[in-house]
Amino acid sequence: MNTQPETYRCDYGRGRNLLPVAILLLAFLAFAWHLDGQESDSTLDPGTLGLIQQGEDAFKAGHYDKAEAAFRKANKLQHDACYACWVGIAQTREFMKDYAGALKASEKALKAATNDEQRASAHELRGEILRVEVTGEAHSAMFEHQVSGGYVELRPSAGQVEKASAKPLAAAEQEFRAAVALAQDNATYHLALARILFLESRDDEAKQEAQRYLQLAPDGHDSKWARDAIENPRRARERFAPDFEVTTLSGDTVSLSSLRGKFVVLDFWATWCSPCRESVGELKDLTRKYSKDDVVLLSVSADFDGKEWRSYIAQRKMDWAQYWDEDTTIRRLFDVHVFPTYIIIDRDGVIRDRIMGMNDKESVVHRLKQTLQTLTPEKGS
Repeated sequence: MNTQPETYRCDYGRGRNLLPVAILLLAFLAFAWHLDGQESDSTLDPGTLGLIQQGEDAFKAGHYDKAEAAFRKANKLQHDACYACWVGIAQTREFMKDYAGALKASEKALKAATNDEQRASAHELRGEILRVEVTGEAHSAMFEHQVSGGYVELRPSAGQVEKASAKPLAAAEQEFRAAVALAQDNATYHLALARILFLESRDDEAKQEAQRYLQLAPDGHDSKWARDAIENPRRARERFAPDFEVTTLSGDTVSLSSLRGKFVVLDFWATWCSPCRESVGELKDLTRKYSKDDVVLLSVSADFDGKEWRSYIAQRKMDWAQYWDEDTTIRRLFDVHVFPTYIIIDRDGVIRDRIMGMNDKESVVHRLKQTLQTLTPEKGS
């Protein structure tokens, strides 16, 4: 998927990747799953096994070109009929965002499979590739790029996953169903099917599959996700903000869960960022415009020097919640690389807006006004 060039007034890092971090993590964890135990050592010669190991090591190090080259060399030694090799190629192609190539390789893996365990895993791999492609494109389109005057403003577009093509979702569903049919007691396959059914808004069926996962793996890695999705299917479709807990400069403990029922504006800034400093007055206006019972502003600093940060806050009388993100935990949690960045979270914990950079023609309050009026129509008119 092509993206527009991005320009920032105050950018000290790269922008967002096409795929969300969570999606990449799921794919990475799946890599070991698809290869583990799928090819008996007795069927492969040491040279092939060595190349496969090289491919796995390169993959884990993020060297996808080298990983694919090693897998292809190993596959060649097996006359292009090596199941583990095709799985490795498919996974590296997926991480390189070549979904068509990944699907072709996974089809080869399916043909090279010699037992139901391998065939089930290959179907699950194909379903995951389709799911990652659909959800990745939906999230990458979550923001509309508005480049003007040396800034980028990103606003969420509604219903991106729902607008994603139904065809690849249906194809992914069929792959996961095939995996379940071949391995009915495999919890992972039931969860994968549940994820797709939730995306298709087939919540009753999705809950049944999620319940089956919990029966098979009550303490599994994704058990909390399954329980949350069963209780509130929106969590399987919408961009819920990750929970966090911080101790502010004033000594108060603030967590996202404790703010549930209010709108939260996260202000990612630093004293060394000129546009951030320019926005302080406008943020003060924001705190005056909206009641603390409706909208909570939390400024998260990327400063290097805590003493300088505290001094600046006192000097500018920034009397709202302030947190020094000294170890970058909150920035990494929200994937923030651009300053200033403003993230609006609604009463239910869903991320509704993400604004990056400064606009010389519009104030911060004005740029947030549209979203806040939509979320709190009775306020700020």
